[in-house]
Amino acid sequence: MKRRDFVGLTGLATSALLLPNFPGFGGTLVDPARLLEPGLDVAQKKRLADAALNAAKSAGASYADVRIGRYLNQSIFTREKQVQNIASGESFGAGVRVIASGSWGFAATNNVSDAGLAQAARLAVAMAKANAKTQKEPVNLAPQKGYGEVSWKTPIKQNAFEVPVAQKADLLLAANAAALTNGANFVNSSLFQINEQKYFASTDGSYIDQDVHRIWPTFSVTAIDRASGKFKTRDALSSPMGLGYEYLAPQAADKVAGPAGTGLVGYRNSYDILEDAALAARQAKAKLTATSVLAGKYDLVLDPNHLGLTIHESIGHPLELDRVLGYEANYAGTSFATLDWKKKNIPTAPKT
Repeated sequence: MKRRDFVGLTGLATSALLLPNFPGFGGTLVDPARLLEPGLDVAQKKRLADAALNAAKSAGASYADVRIGRYLNQSIFTREKQVQNIASGESFGAGVRVIASGSWGFAATNNVSDAGLAQAARLAVAMAKANAKTQKEPVNLAPQKGYGEVSWKTPIKQNAFEVPVAQKADLLLAANAAALTNGANFVNSSLFQINEQKYFASTDGSYIDQDVHRIWPTFSVTAIDRASGKFKTRDALSSPMGLGYEYLAPQAADKVAGPAGTGLVGYRNSYDILEDAALAARQAKAKLTATSVLAGKYDLVLDPNHLGLTIHESIGHPLELDRVLGYEANYAGTSFATLDWKKKNIPTAPKT
C-alpha cells in the first residue's frame, strides 16, 4: 500500500470514529430529499404518546414515560480534490419506560403507531414485573410536576439540509484547496449535520416537543518534510454547534484574535473554514522547523476549548456516580472521589 493511500484510509477511519457521537447516524440510508420531508405533527405525537401511557397504566404501571424520536443526519467527506463519501440517514422509533411493582421496565419499537406503542408499553410493564421478582427495594421517584404541552426549537437561520449537497461539497473542496495552496501536502475535510425531532411525554403530565439542530464542519491538514520524513498536522478550530448552516457564513464580529504575533484566530457563532484551512496549513508547515520547547518553568495559558476538555476529563468523569461507587473503570482509571467526603472536614459554605 502506498503512503498516500494509507493516509487517506486512516483519515476516513478517523472520520468514521466520530460518527457514533452524532445520535441517529447508523439509521437507514435515505435520499437527501427525504431529510426535508415533514415528520409527525405535535397532535399526532400526543395521540401516540397517550396510547402508550394509557396502555402502561392499564397494565399496572404506577409511572410511565414515552419518547418518540426521528433522527436525521447527513455527512460529507472529502480528501484533497475528491469527494469521498456522502451519507444521509434517518432513524425513527419510540421507547417506553415504566415503573410497575416497584421496578423499572423498558421496551422500544419501530412500529410508530397507536397499536405499536401500546404493545411496547405492555411489554415494558411485563418486563418491570419480571424484574420486580429480584428487586430488593422498590423504586421511588422524587415528586415531579408536569409541564403540560410545551415545545422548543434550535433558533437556526438556515436549515443545513435545505442547502444543496453540491454547494456543501464545493465548500469543503475549496477549504482543501486553500490548505494545499498554503503548503499542506494532505488534507481531508468533513461536514456533519444533525436534526433530532424528539418528543417526550409522561404520566406526570408533561408533553415536550423538541426540534434540535447541530452542525460541525471540520478538517485535518498534514505538512511533510520529505528530507527528514517528519510530518506535522493541525486540525480545524471549529466546534460542533447548535446552529444551522449560517455557522458557515463567516461574520467579522465573530472572529477572536489570538495573542499578538501568533496569527491565531478564534471563532464564535460563525466560522470561516477557508481562512482556517489556509492558516492551518501554514502553521502545520511552520511546526516542521519550530524549535523544541526548552525545559523550564513557564506560565501556561489554556485555550477555552482545551481547558474545557481538561476539566471534563479530570473532574467530570471522576464525579460520575458509577465511578465513585467503583462500578466503572477504563484506561484513565477510576475516581478520586468517595462517598465519605463528610468525614474529611471539608469546609462548607456558611448558611445565609
